[in-house]
Amino acid sequence: MEITEKNFVKQMRKGNEKALLYVIENYGWVLKTVVKRQMGTLPHMWDDCINDTLMAVWENIGSFDEKRSGFENWLAGVCRFKALNYVRKYIEASKEDLREEMPDFKDEAAERALLQREYREEVNRILGYLKDEDEKIFRLIYLEGLSMDEVAVKMNMTKTAIYGRVSRGRKQLRRMVKESGV
Repeated sequence: MEITEKNFVKQMRKGNEKALLYVIENYGWVLKTVVKRQMGTLPHMWDDCINDTLMAVWENIGSFDEKRSGFENWLAGVCRFKALNYVRKYIEASKEDLREEMPDFKDEAAERALLQREYREEVNRILGYLKDEDEKIFRLIYLEGLSMDEVAVKMNMTKTAIYGRVSRGRKQLRRMVKESGV
C-alpha cells in the first residue's frame, strides 16, 4: 500500500512502519527545526532527541486528534516536550558534575555561595560577548525576569526594538557557542 498525506496517520495507527518512514521524509524538517531551536547549544544530543521523538510519536499516535490540531503542530509539540526534557536532564547532570568537583563543604551556605559565584562568572563571561546595551536587556529579561514590556519602558525603547535585539543577541550567542565550543 502506498503511504500518502491522507493515509499515513491511519497507517501508523495500524502499525505500518512505512508510515513512520513517510513522517521522517516529509516532517523531518519539523523535528530538526524544533530540536535546533530548543537545544541549540547541545548539538551532540540532537539525534538522540529526534529518535526519542519518533519513538514517542510511534508509540502515542493514538493520542493524536485530527480535530484538535494538524499533525505538524502535534509533532512539533511532542518534539518540543522531548527537547525540553533533554535540556533539563543535561542541566541536572551538569549540576551533579559541578557538585562532584566542588570541595566538601560542611556549611551549606558556603557551598551555595560558591555555586552562585561560579554561575555569575559564567553568565558574565557569556553575556560579555554582547554589546553593553544588549547585555543589559538580556540581564533584565533572563536574570531579573522582567517582561518585554517592562524592559521596553525601562530601556526607553519600543517593544519591537527589544525583540529585535534579543533575537540578534541569541543568534550572536549561538554563533559564539558554535565557534568556541562553549
